[in-house]
Amino acid sequence: MTLLAALLRDIGFLAYGGPMLAWGILMWSQNRLHDVGFPSLVRTFRAWGPGFGLAMGACVLGALGFRFLTQGTFYWGIESNAARLDTATWTMFALLWASNIKLEIWTLDPLRKLDQNGQIEDMAQYDQAAIRLRNHLAVHGMLVLAVTIGAITLRNI
Repeated sequence: MTLLAALLRDIGFLAYGGPMLAWGILMWSQNRLHDVGFPSLVRTFRAWGPGFGLAMGACVLGALGFRFLTQGTFYWGIESNAARLDTATWTMFALLWASNIKLEIWTLDPLRKLDQNGQIEDMAQYDQAAIRLRNHLAVHGMLVLAVTIGAITLRNI
């Protein structure tokens, strides 16, 4: 069971974090490194939504399952440097999860509403919402990197 939990955690995080970072780079490099417009990028990103949801779910389930199976508790402490790093990494992971919820509901929903059946009603509002998405993905990417660095550091302690 421990191996299954670790696989769910790691594969889920790779399937979530890797593409999420790639999408952030694509959004930020728009008009700098490529000429793909925001509407095309956003439509394709939105199509990835179910995969991101399944990957995040697998990661959360695997991470919590692995924690319980290996430690028998969900306690996070501050009594040592390793415990503080562990707590900080889990805190970043919780923030990543909350950021994912915000991304799905408050950041992408306005874009969905403005882009009905491939037709954008108000391009100025759409551009503003796309900029919010791009900015959110930058913060989201930082959280992905923080969790990655924390997890790698903990495994090497």
